[in-house]
Amino acid sequence: MNDFPPSNNADGSNPDSNMPNNPPLQPDWQRWELEHGFPQSGPELEPAARPAPVDVETARHLWWGVALIGAISALYSVWTLFGARAEFAQSLLDDLAAQGAAADMTVESTQSMVTVMLVVTLFVVAGFGALFLFWVKRMRAGKMWARMLLTIIGSITVFTTILDLFAIASSTGAMNIVMSVLSIGQGVLAAGAIYLMHRKESNEYFLSSRKR
Repeated sequence: MNDFPPSNNADGSNPDSNMPNNPPLQPDWQRWELEHGFPQSGPELEPAARPAPVDVETARHLWWGVALIGAISALYSVWTLFGARAEFAQSLLDDLAAQGAAADMTVESTQSMVTVMLVVTLFVVAGFGALFLFWVKRMRAGKMWARMLLTIIGSITVFTTILDLFAIASSTGAMNIVMSVLSIGQGVLAAGAIYLMHRKESNEYFLSSRKR
């Protein structure tokens, strides 16, 4: 068996090595290493991520529902204020006039200011929604800090839901009642997500992810 890299001749010589203007061919070391069983160097493979338990996956879906209801509520509030921006601007102008801070402001300029505020609110809501979904994604990856942050946000949501339970009886109008029901549903989803994130299998998953 020949232990040298393959060449053009059986004796290991290059027939064209003595010809002028024709440099000798280099041995095919890569092929020789493959034939003789040498391992090939390459990037090390990262260990596969541990799959999340069912409780964590379900909690992620519940948080998506919380985010969706929150977005609907925010859009409804902005739309309601935009439709009543004239009344809202007049009320704001009256309050400023009572405090002596109205200066040269008019109803039209106040309406423009309210419109700008609503547009800024939409951007803030969109930014917070994207950040919230990022936290949910990190929670799914087993990050303990993301679970703690979502637990705090969910606890606040549940607390406000309890307040909505007492206020729903005084709600007037079909849309107001619908939004109150959605708010209660948001609190229920948040409570369920918090519970699932702190079950036994979920705790083991977060602890093992923390050690990696």
